[in-house]
Amino acid sequence: MTYSVEFSTGAKQDIFKLYRYVKDAGKPESARNFSAQMKKACLSLSENPERGHIPEELKGLSVMLCRQIVLKDYRIIYQVIGEVVVISGIIDGHRQLREVMRQRMLI
Repeated sequence: MTYSVEFSTGAKQDIFKLYRYVKDAGKPESARNFSAQMKKACLSLSENPERGHIPEELKGLSVMLCRQIVLKDYRIIYQVIGEVVVISGIIDGHRQLREVMRQRMLI
């Protein structure tokens, strides 16, 4: 079964901010490559979205079932809703996930 992958507004902004950060550091080629890797990782969830695991910080929350996969130092947070994978955000792995989710009003 193939799932469709959708990006929330926040996830789109996350990718754009990461792109700008790397580009503004004087590395436009690296910015393009990293952006492409991030999008590819997200779109790969269309084949097997259940491969991601539930983040430890979010276990026990019955509000939503979020999963994550990791690319470098970034956590790709998503939900599987029916036949759709919704990418909720691309979060720096050093940040407190629960707080970021709360700020975005996702929990």
